[in-house]
Amino acid sequence: MPRSVLAISGSLRHNSSNTGLVRMAMRLAPADLDITHWTRIGDLPFYNEDLESDPPAIVREWRDAVSGCDALFVAAPEYNFGPTGVLKNAIDWVTRPLGQHALRGKTISIVSSAGGTGGSHMIEQLSGILALLGNTVVSEPVVQIAKGAERINADGTTTDPEIETLIAQRLGELNA
Repeated sequence: MPRSVLAISGSLRHNSSNTGLVRMAMRLAPADLDITHWTRIGDLPFYNEDLESDPPAIVREWRDAVSGCDALFVAAPEYNFGPTGVLKNAIDWVTRPLGQHALRGKTISIVSSAGGTGGSHMIEQLSGILALLGNTVVSEPVVQIAKGAERINADGTTTDPEIETLIAQRLGELNA
């Protein structure tokens, strides 16, 4: 049975190179990985603990998607040296209620296409958060693509074959 992977882009941009990385991962995935792209991250309301007793349907859908997968593939840009607000919000929704959350025990791969640093600060911060929440974060090979918007298309194609090699290697590690 293939290992189920939920892929998300931490960018809402229509022509996002990070969404391109998700699509590339789907295209390059080995037969024993079943990758599903969850595209509704921008539909999640801002996290509000008052909604916990009766969360909106989109939140229940997001939590069910995370609960039902074996692993996550996260591709996100770096905004102000950290994760995007929409990505952090999505994480907040699946890490509540504390101690019973949907995200615990997952294997998570974080990759980034960002400006000059390739997303190094975002990856470091997000890896720390996700590891503290009881997850295994796959960090090798490093996939921090500086100025990726110049080399990665939103449809998952690239002008740089080394990027495909890195994503294929990361998928191999995610499946290990």
